[in-house]
Amino acid sequence: MQHSSVYSLAGASVQSQVATQRQPRVVAGSRSLASMLPTILTTGLVSLVATAVLRLMWMGWGHDFVGAWMEAWLTVWPIAFPAAYISKPLINKLTRRLSKPVATEHALGATAIMQASEQATARSGLSRKPSMLPVHR
Repeated sequence: MQHSSVYSLAGASVQSQVATQRQPRVVAGSRSLASMLPTILTTGLVSLVATAVLRLMWMGWGHDFVGAWMEAWLTVWPIAFPAAYISKPLINKLTRRLSKPVATEHALGATAIMQASEQATARSGLSRKPSMLPVHR
């Protein structure tokens, strides 16, 4: 006979309710905004720094530096964000391809070396002396 207490049943139902509740998102609104946020922030920061450096190189520090910099940044960022967001799947695919481990046909593990040595010894008609050390395979 199986015994179950009221407390264990109540605990199980509370756990199932907690498991089915959704965790609140940090970014309120649509899921697409949450997926875009890293790209928005990254392109915003990179374009902000890049336009500042280029404006300093081209114009130098002057009384209109900040205005020209903000104009350049507000021109570049709306171009940089969609380009980065649209190319993200392609970049991810390329990254996975480039970071895949290369499969080698001829592995150079200890077992492969021992087998190659035994095959070469047998082909040459030589015999191997028994080893004093045990060989683990």
